[in-house]
Amino acid sequence: MLSVGEDINKLIAEDTLRKNSVVKVERYNTTSSNGKHFVLILEVTILDNPADKIGTPLKLTDEQINEQVNSTPVSMTTQSTVTNMNMSTGGLAGVNTGAPGNIYPIQSLNPYQNKWTIKARVTKKSDIRTWSNARGEGKLFSLELMDDSGEIRCTGFTDAVDRFYNMIEQGQVYYISRCSLKTANKQYTAIKNDYEMTINNDTSIVKCEEADTGVPDVKLDLTRISDLESCENNSFVDIMGIATQIGDIQNITARASGKQLIKREVKLQDRSGAAVSLTLWGKEAEGFDAGLSAPVVCVKAAKVSDFGGRSLSVSFNSTLQVNPDNNISHELKGWYEASGKDESVRQMSSSQGVGGGSMETPHKTFLEIKGANVQDKAEYFCNQAAIVFVKKDNCMYQACPSADCNKKVIQESGSEYRCEKCDKIYPNFKYRLMLTVKLSDFTGNEWVTCFQETAEKLLGVTADELGQQKDTNESEFDKTMNRVNFNSYNFKIRARLETYMDESRLKCTALSVDPVDCISYSKKLIEEIKLLEG
Repeated sequence: MLSVGEDINKLIAEDTLRKNSVVKVERYNTTSSNGKHFVLILEVTILDNPADKIGTPLKLTDEQINEQVNSTPVSMTTQSTVTNMNMSTGGLAGVNTGAPGNIYPIQSLNPYQNKWTIKARVTKKSDIRTWSNARGEGKLFSLELMDDSGEIRCTGFTDAVDRFYNMIEQGQVYYISRCSLKTANKQYTAIKNDYEMTINNDTSIVKCEEADTGVPDVKLDLTRISDLESCENNSFVDIMGIATQIGDIQNITARASGKQLIKREVKLQDRSGAAVSLTLWGKEAEGFDAGLSAPVVCVKAAKVSDFGGRSLSVSFNSTLQVNPDNNISHELKGWYEASGKDESVRQMSSSQGVGGGSMETPHKTFLEIKGANVQDKAEYFCNQAAIVFVKKDNCMYQACPSADCNKKVIQESGSEYRCEKCDKIYPNFKYRLMLTVKLSDFTGNEWVTCFQETAEKLLGVTADELGQQKDTNESEFDKTMNRVNFNSYNFKIRARLETYMDESRLKCTALSVDPVDCISYSKKLIEEIKLLEG
């Protein structure tokens, strides 16, 4: 049986390798199972692409193949087998760690095989995630594995987390056997493989102690930033660029779940003459060194979004590297230092600026945003506006005290509060702000909603402090709410058209609020006046 690796599949998809092509096989891998022989072609050189078939090649029968295999010595450069392994370093109690047979290429695996071993590098190791539902609780982690032939995702649940999570290191090479194989759920992975692996009770994972493992590092199929326009929304790409701008960490509240999220915006530029905004989340956002000067940033499986033109984000499928030690990274850094930093750049991300409130986010008046024909797709803009009214009614609610839940609780009796989402009763709650204010600029007014962090920054008190004032000292509560009236601020706002009861209206949410920087604002006005003067 003959199959080809991921790189050759790409040549076929691009119609570079086609029917009747004459090729020289540079690298291949062979395995045998139950009397059947498998050949995986890893690398070829295309010698010619004639229109017609050359000669009259004949297909070998199984008998002829067996005869050739049995009479020809096996070359160690073409067939990967393992004859000796140090089991003391990788084996765990209760795990059968017998030496594997032939090493199978990842690309050749399918659910109909049961006796196989792969030799693969762990290119990504996820954090442990937990779940809780009506069927119970559990935990899981996932790995992304790679060899010469391709990649595959591997997931371990509950018991597998306890057995293997701490022993597996990202970047190391392991012998893995006796996992279950099933059709891959493309919703949860960006890996180009039709199958994925699940660790079970019989699985063996043993670290490869060879000095030269023969397994490559992360494989990249890099996309130029200027080519992102042709990429589909929600697709995944490998990208490498210079971080020309690094934004501050922002704390936001997810609209759907109410969870607190951490993000950071980074602007990437490459040799294609284009730049794009990359969003980092969670630990990647916190761990990114903002003090680095124009670092090279590489992301495998960055998610493409049509938000604000074109933008990228690091998802749970992505692998982030900063200043990777390879030739492509060094060449890119050298180009940027020599000439790239002075070249003009086309911005692919037009609607959202790095840092959450940069001048790249367009400044628009309320009149302009109302005339912009905003539809389901959100419009982001900055505006310097004054607060003319604050709604005190329903400005906060009693929420679940759990760190991962912000749903409204129901008071059961006395000091007991029930969260229907968590299905638990708590002795307390936390306050969450949902402040509605009317903003006014010189063109008109607009109602804007400020959620937790934005409202706390605006009012100068925490939600719990404001709740305490409302419960015990209403005059102090009124004073806190009134002191922001008729003060001007710089707002970054998201506008979206929403329909309720067949009536459409503009829904505006404040994403950030800052005091007015009079000097910067004056300079901006001067520049606009100069443009008007020509």
